[in-house]
Parts: sequence; C-alpha cells; structure tokens
Amino acid sequence: MELATWDYPPAEFLISGFTSGAVENPFSIKRYRPEECAARFVEDDVDVALLPTMLALQASDAIDVIPSVGLVSWDYPYAKLIWSGGLHDFPETIAYDRRVAQERVVTRIIMHEHYGVDPTFVPYDDHSPKELLEVDEDASLLVGPNVPSFQTEPFTIDVGQEWYELTNYPMVWGLYVTKRDQASDEMIEALIASARAAEENRDVWVQAQETSKTLNAFYREDLRTGLDKLAIASLTEFRKYLFYYDVTEDVPDLPFVFLDDEEEEEEEESES
Repeated sequence: MELATWDYPPAEFLISGFTSGAVENPFSIKRYRPEECAARFVEDDVDVALLPTMLALQASDAIDVIPSVGLVSWDYPYAKLIWSGGLHDFPETIAYDRRVAQERVVTRIIMHEHYGVDPTFVPYDDHSPKELLEVDEDASLLVGPNVPSFQTEPFTIDVGQEWYELTNYPMVWGLYVTKRDQASDEMIEALIASARAAEENRDVWVQAQETSKTLNAFYREDLRTGLDKLAIASLTEFRKYLFYYDVTEDVPDLPFVFLDDEEEEEEEESES
C-alpha cells in the first residue's frame, strides 16, 4: 500500500511510529507538499493520503476519513502572518502562495472574526516564504517547513495559536483519507497504531531532532496525533466556518470509517 504524507516535520512526527520501527509498517511512504499529496491521491497514485482538512471536507462525498488520527496542534510555527504594523495597524493586503489554500482561509476567518478586519488576499504563484517577504503587499502569509527558522522583525501572529484563541480548540490541519469504501482494517489499524506509538515515544523523537527552544516546546506540548473530543469540536467549528464563508455549499459531514468490529458493535447497540 502507498501512503502519501507531507514533507513537513509535524507530519513526520505523525508517521514516526512507522519510521522508528515501533510498529509494523505495511506502507510504502512517499513525502510531498500538501497540495501534491492531494494531487497524487486524486490521480490514484496512492492508497491513503494526509489531506489538508479543508480539502477533505470539500471532498467529503467521495472519500472516507481514517478515525482517531490527525495532525492537530494548539499552535503552529509553520504558518505565520507577518507585517510591519501591530494590532492597531492591520494590513489591507496580504500576499500568499496560491498553493496554501487552507491557511489562507483560516487566516481570513481569524482576521474577520477575531479582529473585525477584512484584508484583501493577493495570490502569488509558486512563491516561497522568502519571496513573499519581498513582494509589494502590506503583509505576507508564510507557510512551509522552513518558516520557524525565519528571523523576522515585523509583527508576527501564529495562525494556529490564533485559531485556538478564536475557538478554544486546537486546529486540525490534516486527516488521513482514502477513496470511498477503499479503507481496510489493516490500513486503519496500522495508522492508529503508528499515531499512538508516536505519542508514546515523543520524548525520544524530539531528542533526536535538531530543534530550537520554541520548536522543542511545540513538539513536546502542542502537537497531537489523535482526534480527541476537542479536535472533533474544532472540526465542527471549522465545518461551520467553511459554510459561512462560502468555501463549501453546506456544512459537510465527517465521513469517518470504522473497523468492522466497531461497526458490528454499533449495529448491536442500535438493535438492543
């Protein structure tokens, strides 16, 4: 089986149960940018993919979501909005790379709901975070694996932390998905086992990384691999916002699949 994941360090933590050898790995793992992960998935190049949550919700009629596993965090040093003003001098225009659709929508929601402003988002094609800092806009939305290392002096907000301050929930950045009715018990069990192993071996994994003090705290305290009640509540809020902001035509369902045993238990409970 082919598994496509993101070439981001947080996504690497999500599969560290496999890569560390803590659990059996039935997958051939490929790493891509998030939007390329989605493209590979659509083209049937892979069996399961880590998809940005917004894309998963937009395609909810055609996919299944693996339960209990996701890329979840209370803040997110890999997505930052940077401008030269402060909270009393909001930007009127924001430059962003067209490929980071989810982060753009989350930032738009935050700016409107949390600060009452509606800046114009100006798309740029294939611009790296460094290139976005050089364009002629008031602010830059920087997303990518190198963003935490940028030493920027202007005012900065962490998009993930802002989502938490708006909703009181962590942000669910990514979900494992398969095409509809293609998920197997072997696939589901392996992904859940890897995520749990990642949590159990977190200290060892973090110690093996060359991280800054800030990233060390992020990986130890703020990054999660499970979809607990707070993560599900966050997904519910995100679904509503996507509808209110015309990103989806309705409030999409969460098409979770379950292990066969769990389905049987649910049927027995419903019949009793």
